[in-house]
Amino acid sequence: MPSSDSVHQYIFKSGEYGSFYQFWWKDRLGNYYRYTNADPNHPDFDPFWGQPLIDPEQPLIEKNPEFFSKEGFLLHVAPPTGVEIEQNPNYNPQDPKNLWYGVFKDVSGLQYVYLDRDVKENLDLYIQHQIRVTDVGLPKFRLYATQLFTGKHIKDRLTGLILMLCDQGFFEPEELVEATVGDISFVDQTVVLLGRKLLCDLRLFDMLTSLVAKRAPTEPLFEYETRHGKKPVGVNYINSVFYSLKVSPKFLLSWNASHMFSRIVNRMLFEQVPAEEVETRALGELARALSTREDVRHLVDYKVLVALMRNYEQAMVGEMQEAPTTMKSLTHLAADDFGIAVIRSDLSTLRPDEKEFSTWLHSTPMHDTSPAIEQAIDEAMAAQEPTEPTPGAEPAPASPDDVEDSAQEAPAEEVPQ
Repeated sequence: MPSSDSVHQYIFKSGEYGSFYQFWWKDRLGNYYRYTNADPNHPDFDPFWGQPLIDPEQPLIEKNPEFFSKEGFLLHVAPPTGVEIEQNPNYNPQDPKNLWYGVFKDVSGLQYVYLDRDVKENLDLYIQHQIRVTDVGLPKFRLYATQLFTGKHIKDRLTGLILMLCDQGFFEPEELVEATVGDISFVDQTVVLLGRKLLCDLRLFDMLTSLVAKRAPTEPLFEYETRHGKKPVGVNYINSVFYSLKVSPKFLLSWNASHMFSRIVNRMLFEQVPAEEVETRALGELARALSTREDVRHLVDYKVLVALMRNYEQAMVGEMQEAPTTMKSLTHLAADDFGIAVIRSDLSTLRPDEKEFSTWLHSTPMHDTSPAIEQAIDEAMAAQEPTEPTPGAEPAPASPDDVEDSAQEAPAEEVPQ
């Protein structure tokens, strides 16, 4: 490849997976493409990675045309085969309510489509999209972790254990690979790792106890035997596993924090905690569950937080008739903190409460909107279904400006579990 690509132009590099950088190039339409290196004439160029080559593990117009609009714009998702996208006549990447490119309707309802370049350039959209990417990849992630943990080689078993602790125990890879034997203790059936209490099934408990038997407190906790002696599990190795599974450990933590926050708020609704206290108390409880004094607000998906707070206030004044239904999966829980994580070595899919949260995520737009706008767009889409579309005369979705006044009368979003 020449030093100056005539089709794509180098833009920047990102380090989403720790020390594993991704190099981003752009075409004339503004679509981003992932390369293996930066331009050789750019300071970001790393001689270790050689000449920049386009990464084939991404949508490309010649092999994945379903990911591109008729104009050639890369979309953030591919619509189902045969489904037409109704474009947003008011599309504006600078307008929080109109930065969606189009919308289509399937069996699960309205599905919004965004331009991939907007997802990468808008921080709120990027975070929203990454949480949903994590949600989709979690079953495969968990299945792989259980397969590694039940393997014969100690390195595979340690890798599976670390993946489970990052997922179900809410740890970050960096703190786990730096943990020592002195950082873990056992109180009856409870494991205390890095100051955080865990409940494990028997296989995990046996594995953890075997890691500390007859070892000095200063030795690395996750260590395995090689032909060159004992070696600790390295952070680059763990990051490479996350990279191969297309799951970011940072957004995995955010996904779990958002789900846990929604469960805490739903339980507080059952306990009739005053609406003006619930957000502060829920965030405090989440911080205790994660064993940190840091502000955990940034870990909670803002769409989840906004929907929960709005629905909570309406439920407290009797406006949301579905409140008892949304509590059905939480009424059996004790009214204490979500302070002890329960980790299973055989968990290979989403739990029922996580499936409800997953459904809510994928049915909720990533941009700033309101139930009134959703209802207006849904009605506009439904009005077009019985009629045969005429070229150049299709009715456009209602403008958000036309429905702002009715926002207070619209039904609330369903509270995620």
